Amino acid sequence: MRLGLDGLRLMSKRLGVGRYIEYMLRYWPDRSHPFSEIVVYAPAALPPALHLHESIHVETLGPRLPPAVWEHVVFPLRKPRDDVFFCPSYVVPLLSRARPVVVTHHGSYEALPSAFPWWPRTRARFVYQESCRRADVVITVSESSRDDIVRFYGIDPGKIRVIPEGVDEAFKPIDDEARLDARRRSYFADGRPYILFVGKMTARRHVPDLVEAFGRLVAHSKIPHGLVLLGPDTVGHRLPERFAALGITERVVHREFATHEELLEAYNAADVFIYPSDYEGFGIPVLEAIACGTPAITLNNSAFPEFAGGIAYFARDGSAPALEEALADVLGARDMRAAVRRDGPKRAEAYHWRRIAYRTMDVLSEFAGAK
Repeated sequence: MRLGLDGLRLMSKRLGVGRYIEYMLRYWPDRSHPFSEIVVYAPAALPPALHLHESIHVETLGPRLPPAVWEHVVFPLRKPRDDVFFCPSYVVPLLSRARPVVVTHHGSYEALPSAFPWWPRTRARFVYQESCRRADVVITVSESSRDDIVRFYGIDPGKIRVIPEGVDEAFKPIDDEARLDARRRSYFADGRPYILFVGKMTARRHVPDLVEAFGRLVAHSKIPHGLVLLGPDTVGHRLPERFAALGITERVVHREFATHEELLEAYNAADVFIYPSDYEGFGIPVLEAIACGTPAITLNNSAFPEFAGGIAYFARDGSAPALEEALADVLGARDMRAAVRRDGPKRAEAYHWRRIAYRTMDVLSEFAGAK
């Protein structure tokens, strides 16, 4: 039997959905399944840094056009017939007639419409709702996301399976102080402690409020810390101007992308990780931080209570005063780091990507059996 997978999100730097697909492909060969072939479809050759098991094949289906055109038109018209077709990035191609189809949905624009422009939100609703309707089963990443799919798209709850996102087994506490000091010095020459944010800087993640909160904390509490921001500014926050206005330019480091190794060290070397998002289908960076034993601050909404409740510190909201208060509380709680270092890795064990990939393959295998 043949399992086909839409690999468009593997073509660029792997963030979010791209990382999800990468972990599926890494661990599926270790799991017993009914597929004699697993084929990844892409518009061109995949990046050489993506090392696939020899049992997984890549089929390039050109020409390489704008992503939406390729995914919805070229790809479904040119791809061979699969016994099961897996769509891991929200959408079933509009011209696809493949069955059975399994789609993974990672979160809904409709849950927080103010965070997204009208046209992308409207377009996404049509495509996502239609994809969930056409799929034989929808995998989603949290109970919160499942409730949103039912509420906004009118999908039968019995059609939805909840399989959370995961954390790489490499994300764990590091005891090598020299290694952690080297990571601190890679950001600040004096090796000062720092506060960390990781992720795309979308509107719902309160990055300007975080920057202001950090500036206020520096002014009010005289903390020695720096602020490290790892991720692309996708909405134009004009960060350098904000740093300058607050007088913190020399205390802030912003890098648009970090390697896997850098992320592991960055979480471990940070005094606190902060991710003040108003909505997430899941929220992988928070899980990665607590897996490394680093105190994490987030907000009490969407999926966060499901996997981080009792471990993470929930700020009262995403405003600058609330984030300043949360940072001051966590930085001043010496016993919190010890507790998170003890309990965070234990919590993360249930979310290792190997387990998540196995559970996903079990669903795909179920539909192969049904066919």
